Amino acid sequence: RVKRLLAMRAGPAEHPTAVAGCICGACVCLALSVLLLVGLYALQPLPAHDELAPLFEIATGYAWAENMACVHRSASLDPARSASLFVTDNKRGELSRIDWLIHNHKGHYAPPVVHPASAAFELMAGIAVDRRAERVYLLGNRLALPFGDGRCVVAEILDPFAHEDEEPEATYRVVAHLDRHCLGDGLAVHERTGLLYWANQGKFVPNHGAVSEVDPHTGSVTQIIHGSFTDGAAIDQERGLLYVSETLSPSHSVLVYDLVDRAVVGRIHPRGVTALDDFVLTHSGSVIVAADFLGNSGVRFKTGFETGKPRWKKTHTEMVRALVSGVTEPTSIRRGCSNNLTSGFNKELFFVTEGGGLSALSRDRRVLAFALPETPPATSASE
Repeated sequence: RVKRLLAMRAGPAEHPTAVAGCICGACVCLALSVLLLVGLYALQPLPAHDELAPLFEIATGYAWAENMACVHRSASLDPARSASLFVTDNKRGELSRIDWLIHNHKGHYAPPVVHPASAAFELMAGIAVDRRAERVYLLGNRLALPFGDGRCVVAEILDPFAHEDEEPEATYRVVAHLDRHCLGDGLAVHERTGLLYWANQGKFVPNHGAVSEVDPHTGSVTQIIHGSFTDGAAIDQERGLLYVSETLSPSHSVLVYDLVDRAVVGRIHPRGVTALDDFVLTHSGSVIVAADFLGNSGVRFKTGFETGKPRWKKTHTEMVRALVSGVTEPTSIRRGCSNNLTSGFNKELFFVTEGGGLSALSRDRRVLAFALPETPPATSASE
């Protein structure tokens, strides 16, 4: 009996069964983890909504429109053409410009024009504008050859309105080399100091994301937040607060980092989103308007700062309200920057990008626009 037991333990024929059992066990654990994550997302309440804002298309032909920024044009142009929208395509590594044109007293959006700097990149992600210094920065992985090693860099676009036939190297300069590859990373600029803030997704590995401070003048990079699910970034310029969305976090948090005290001072839990992507703050800093990537919608929720009512506290939950729906995997929402209401990029308009294209050959992703309701519901903050 003892020999039989020893043979059963040590018999070579049993090893494959044991190995198969281990593999099956690991697969079951992985499946349970995925189901748990999906369950956590499913438990999120559906966002409340009143009347959804109508959407209209301003451009199409993108594979994965990732991020965008509104940039002022020369003051010598017609006031209605005082701004253009710049969009990064993550899959194709392109930066394109959408202009607002006037013909026979009627305005229309021109087809996107690819910026020459695109030839040096294989991926482009976050883009930010320093309005005080009139500088445009973006994140991108440069081509391995002959321009670089494929890692992510912060680049300044020297002439955002450069002609598409210009030499790529003459239209941008690298201001910082980063120690990671970029995916759909976010970028924000603190206009008072000129410092940039880079939110890295960490290859979608849980708790591998990080937020770093980048000095575009010296090229120094300092990590300020680590172990997160970071993606989008925006700054409340008046209060000096950096907001960072955690796209893959089951709690769908927004981290709040004080740029003066240099510390995380709070966390917002928006209830009713499935995958919080890039977002924008309203001018008062009281509302976040964000893309819900898996919810195919644009939503808004309060930051906790209301005009005349500073009720903000370190950690709190905010209910989400849907603004638009029917957007294909929205990746970012930004606001127009022109004060001229006849401009197609005036400050009353919001813009949303679509991502999710399977390859660089995809050309069905769009840039859409909408306006907030004139009279927001009582439960939402207004400008």
